[in-house]
Amino acid sequence: MGKFIFTVQGEGRGHLTQAISLTQLAREAGHEVVGYVVGSFQGRKIPAFFAEFIGDTPLIQYESPSINYGKGKSVQLGKTAFQAFRRIRTYWKSACQLQDFIEELQPDGIVNFYESITGMYFLKTGSKIPCMSIGHQYLLLNRHFESIPEKKFDQFLLNLNTKITAIGSQKLVGLSFRPMASDEEKNISVVPPLLRREIKDLQAEKGERWLVYLTHFRLADEIMAWAKKNPEVQLDCFWDNPARREVYEYTDNLTFHPIDADKYMQKMRSCKGLISTAGFESVAEAMYLGKPVMMVPVPNHIEQMINAYDGELSGAGVAAQTFDLDIFKNYLPTHPVHGELFQSWCGQSHYLMANHLSNLINTQTISADYLETNFAY
Repeated sequence: MGKFIFTVQGEGRGHLTQAISLTQLAREAGHEVVGYVVGSFQGRKIPAFFAEFIGDTPLIQYESPSINYGKGKSVQLGKTAFQAFRRIRTYWKSACQLQDFIEELQPDGIVNFYESITGMYFLKTGSKIPCMSIGHQYLLLNRHFESIPEKKFDQFLLNLNTKITAIGSQKLVGLSFRPMASDEEKNISVVPPLLRREIKDLQAEKGERWLVYLTHFRLADEIMAWAKKNPEVQLDCFWDNPARREVYEYTDNLTFHPIDADKYMQKMRSCKGLISTAGFESVAEAMYLGKPVMMVPVPNHIEQMINAYDGELSGAGVAAQTFDLDIFKNYLPTHPVHGELFQSWCGQSHYLMANHLSNLINTQTISADYLETNFAY
């Protein structure tokens, strides 16, 4: 079996939780993750849930490109591009840090969770270490994927960035809400979402409280206004507000919580439904637990716009442009139940990803029967 380094884009929680899930699978298949790399903007702190999971495993963190929201609630495309260009020397230093880390640990393979510096490292060094890139974004390059018809230039820039992250990768793995044909011409394989064992172990209950997850705290204004007008609906909202590090009871029916992975999972387990900013991982977790989702992309966030469209096609819930929760209230009685089908699809991830890891470093392919017998959940 092999030794791997995982390089992870640290913005949000999605790629970090995917890295945790694949670590769990890799260990059960006999592989070892010998090091982690997290790229984030200007030393943003690594979330506690990830730091606690990796324990004493070697870790480095460096600066990598990040989305710029300016002082508002929407993605600032021009500022994001200018920020990346202005800090190119910093990113080159990050690539040097990654090079030193790889030379020290001597992995058999690298798994890249949409981390831009990884592509820069391969461009800089011409390294021949086998690399595989994983993320929902790689699915968007698949010729079988159906995207939104508008914002073609934004989609072009998103796909360009995706290709940059994949420089040096022998294989691309696109995470998908639903089964889809792989794109053999582009070497893009399609696999189910990588969900942590902790999510799969939860016993879902149908509660009455609505759960809200915001990737940017400034998006909370609409939630606050709606809660005041609808006191009969109880809401729990998770955010990253630096001014509110403790639980904050805004009104009798709206409580804000700082990001806490364990607490969030328990709220998810028993909520009536989820309102989220269309992050792939949050939507997939809700689908697995049979929770309807209202997906509201961050303004000008092309990836989340595509996620919301794709999630609606996949039966996750309803897409919306604003946090007008009347839309969710009207949708809930009509939500179809697809939980078992989605769980069956996610159940294939163990076999598929174990084989992708083994094939990447040319070790023996693992049979489905072997995995089912030895690593079944």
